[in-house]
Amino acid sequence: MSEHVEFRILGTLEAAFQRRPVRLRGGRSQLILAALLLNVDRAVSAGRLAETVWGEHLPESARTQVAICVSGLRRVVREAGCGMDWLQTAGSGYRVRAEAVRLDAQTAEELRARAQDATTEGRTEEAAALLRQALGLWRGPVLAGLDGEIIVASARRLEDLRVTMAEELADAELSLGRHREVADELTALVLENPFRERLRGRLMTALARAGRKAEALEVYQEGRRTLVQELGLEPGRALRELHGAILRDDSSLHAASAARSRGRRPAQLPPAASAFTGRAAELRVLDDLLEGQDETNRHLPICVISGVAGVGKTGLALHWAHRAASRFPDGHLFADLHGNGPRARPTPPEAVLARWLRALGVPDHEIPRDREERAALYRSTLDGRRMLILLDNAESAAQVRPLLPGSHRCCAIVTARQPLQELLAAEGAQALLLERLSPDESVDLLGRLAGLVRVAEDPAAALRLGELCGHLPLAVRTAAVSLATHPTWTLADLTDRLNSAPRPPHSPDSGYSALRRP
Repeated sequence: MSEHVEFRILGTLEAAFQRRPVRLRGGRSQLILAALLLNVDRAVSAGRLAETVWGEHLPESARTQVAICVSGLRRVVREAGCGMDWLQTAGSGYRVRAEAVRLDAQTAEELRARAQDATTEGRTEEAAALLRQALGLWRGPVLAGLDGEIIVASARRLEDLRVTMAEELADAELSLGRHREVADELTALVLENPFRERLRGRLMTALARAGRKAEALEVYQEGRRTLVQELGLEPGRALRELHGAILRDDSSLHAASAARSRGRRPAQLPPAASAFTGRAAELRVLDDLLEGQDETNRHLPICVISGVAGVGKTGLALHWAHRAASRFPDGHLFADLHGNGPRARPTPPEAVLARWLRALGVPDHEIPRDREERAALYRSTLDGRRMLILLDNAESAAQVRPLLPGSHRCCAIVTARQPLQELLAAEGAQALLLERLSPDESVDLLGRLAGLVRVAEDPAAALRLGELCGHLPLAVRTAAVSLATHPTWTLADLTDRLNSAPRPPHSPDSGYSALRRP
């Protein structure tokens, strides 16, 4: 039998250990458990958990009551026979250990990833079976019966994932010729999600292929009425073109789904930096970018992370991007724009667009030469997809703007020396100015990279070394590399070397420049 604690959130909140139910008592405890399970392997502060339960009206004893609820959760799982440390205290909050639990939502995402691999390799029947298995894990609305803005907003992502997988299943089934089955299954789903144009398009395609052209056209008209009346918007280009193809009885309609099913899922993020330290407030800002994104809020989430050289802009962006990757099931695109590099000229956006279009499955001969046409094709290709776009080391807003997706379901993170005020003003981007590490964070990073024992032997030298590095993560990392490659050096030896650097100790990059000298 499994030694993991099993949790189910794709429906009512349930728990079990070795197939025996764990009785979860108390609405507050369930809300806290739900918030923790929605952030598996991530620390959730006691303050955030208190907001989940009480919203803005926190009682004075909120943190104490959160601790009591956490203690109760540990007790009921322990009483069910589980002796594993599945719920840990983490700083001022708590963390559910991923290796100690089985969560139905994670299983669904794993099945979907396997289905995407099968689709890429042409194993469409297997992909359809895996997607059906994943969708079968839903027993009803996510965390049914639990209220609260934070829970509802977080649960919405999983409901959105369910619909996305239903769209992918429809693609697979359509390519297998199961038009009637797809039409029957999607009808109810479209009624539940009237603003999902991609879903509506799949239903229209299925009906048209099944010989039900009039019904397909009515599905379009109903969707248009809903969009105009509720949002004041006309249907998007893709849906309008599909409507026209059905009216013309266009033969290309029968190849459309097969072409879509061959689409690629790029995964271009470079590895995240090891021993990432601090930045809790900045990570919350990035997390908040994705809150409240739905079909009624069509603003593209953008954040510009700015700061001096070596302050860790790329490190923060990559750490968050890997942490949030599961929220972008259609993949992620990355480009180093070389905006401030000493050796390379800034990368033209048209060159990035060409690489990205190829990564998205567009053949070379279909990529336009004109930059504006490439940008338009790029936006069309991303229409309806949920993708993360990471633009590193940007020079200007003009370099970035052609690379922004049009779909509000995507997210764009930009790093730059300057805050790119044009993006803030014209595109509504969130500004995030990254400051240097605190002294304690510098010492913590040094210890994690160079060895905790080394730092503990001379904490004063560790603090001084952090100062000499300007509390810049890049300089601290470089110092740790020097220590690792010179095992006989002490922290004091390295601080002596940096003290003799020609630049003032607190000047930007002084420590890094000194460390680079032969």
